[in-house]
Amino acid sequence: MITAEIITIGTEIMLGQIVDTNARCIAKILTGKGIQVLFQTSVGDDKELLKNALSLGRERVDLIITTGGLGPTVNDITREAIADLFSVTLVTDQEAQNRIQRHLMDRHVNMQDEYKKQALIPEGARVLHNDNGTATGFVIRNDKREIVCLPGVPREMQSMLDKYLKIYTEQHTADEGCTLTRYLHAFGISERAVEDIVKDSLVKEGQMKAMTLVLDGIVTINILTTTIERGYAVKILDKVEQYIRNKCGHAVFGAGDETLEYAVAMLLHKSNKTVAVAESCTGGLVSDKLTNIPGISEFFLGGVVAYSNKMKVDILDIPEELILKHGAVSPQVAKAMAEGIQKRALSDIGVGITGIAGPAGETKEKPVGLVYIAVVGNGFAEVKECRFRGSRIDIKNFSANTALNMIRLKLINDCKLHGQAD
Repeated sequence: MITAEIITIGTEIMLGQIVDTNARCIAKILTGKGIQVLFQTSVGDDKELLKNALSLGRERVDLIITTGGLGPTVNDITREAIADLFSVTLVTDQEAQNRIQRHLMDRHVNMQDEYKKQALIPEGARVLHNDNGTATGFVIRNDKREIVCLPGVPREMQSMLDKYLKIYTEQHTADEGCTLTRYLHAFGISERAVEDIVKDSLVKEGQMKAMTLVLDGIVTINILTTTIERGYAVKILDKVEQYIRNKCGHAVFGAGDETLEYAVAMLLHKSNKTVAVAESCTGGLVSDKLTNIPGISEFFLGGVVAYSNKMKVDILDIPEELILKHGAVSPQVAKAMAEGIQKRALSDIGVGITGIAGPAGETKEKPVGLVYIAVVGNGFAEVKECRFRGSRIDIKNFSANTALNMIRLKLINDCKLHGQAD
């Protein structure tokens, strides 16, 4: 099996000024290609530190992929570090220089000397041309190990990584083994319970690894298998996935890149139902998540952020006496919010969310993290009391995901009643 290390380069990453999204993207793509990522490293704009990281990587993996440090400034030191490491000179790739010049001319920018630096590559390296910018990538091979140097701009990096992987696929045959991974996502079940189910499934199948990750209540299960033949790997993953789905039931809502809001959108389409949302403590987060899904306008009729009591009364027609009697954070008000938005929007389903996201606003009876979520419709009403922990942002995310899951489960039940179950 081919092993890999990802090295992201940039002082801005080390200082926490930007979030490193490249490593996650690269790791996911490599894993899908059957390449096992063993290490992820971040290095500042220091040539000696980068050379040390590259030297260490060469000792422990077959493939190193770097991102960053290929720009035109003095802080862009990747090409120089590679040249020093392999004791070669930097040479100008004429096609790369011509591409840079055309790219700049299209933007009415003159070719400055500093941009010429971006056409330099270590002697003997294979060029990866950039279709979206001026940074030139390259691949250098030594002792059956490869170092692939890509720009740090995500759009440019992804395009050039695709180019490299086409070369990689041509060079490596199936007899080197096949590693495939699959992601499943669940909500409403504890990570510990999922771990036990996954552990049982691995006992039944060899050559398997699995890990779980929980974020905002969503448990993600990463299943990985290595076999000689791809078809057999797919067969094993299918079998394990089915076992997990059978044991977890409707807690599993998706696979791969499928989100909770995507699952809701698909069920809305399947059942031909509409939904509208009234939010307080979540500040429109449920509406935001739903509107990330293309085509949702057919089923999501609208959302209201009724943050103040006045808005709850004026927009959602909630009786002021109800708020005075029970408080804005109460099951009664959550239900009234859901009913109010359903009536306003003429939707099949109405959702109301009210709670205390903190850090202020708590009382002895109503602590930070107390949230009430109501889902109502023709002939049904469900109100859920939740007690979340974490930061203000954590509580908002937990609340939004819980609301989406309540909608999802309601739609699943409706589909069953109408003979539309999977």
